[in-house]
Amino acid sequence: MITLTEDEKKMVFQLEGCRRYDAVQEIAVLCWYTRDQHKKETAENLLKKLRELSEDDCRELICDIQRNYRLPWKARTVGEMIAVARQESGARKLEGHDIMALERFDPEVKHMIVFDVLSGESPIGDKGCRMRLFLTDAGYKKALENQDRHFILILNHAKVTQGHLHYDQADAEL
Repeated sequence: MITLTEDEKKMVFQLEGCRRYDAVQEIAVLCWYTRDQHKKETAENLLKKLRELSEDDCRELICDIQRNYRLPWKARTVGEMIAVARQESGARKLEGHDIMALERFDPEVKHMIVFDVLSGESPIGDKGCRMRLFLTDAGYKKALENQDRHFILILNHAKVTQGHLHYDQADAEL
């Protein structure tokens, strides 16, 4: 396993996703847009380290840091506050689309689902993952078919109208 610096751990702690691809993309965007040279160098070094890992090792590293890392100071930035709140709530992270993903605002999107991936044969997600997706009517129909085939289990559904979510039932603990 690789060894991360304190600054690299802090950066991983604030990542949105646990997948290597998502983490690399998020850190690469930070590299492109930050004006802070130290932060840019930290991000570039972290990218090199994460790219050396397999998908499973990378996910394990990220999840471990997000679950167990403690900031050496009180959260100061919005990213730190969100990461601390997520950690303290014990809420399970969702793969797939972020709650404010652009897909949510696509006029063709009519559904949002949260589901567990039950099978390695599922066309999306890895077995054991919990995911959120924003879907068109055709995509939702395919999700229902995948549920009938026991590839996924839909836990929550909301109709999407102009980006607004209208849940079928009161939000269960996910």
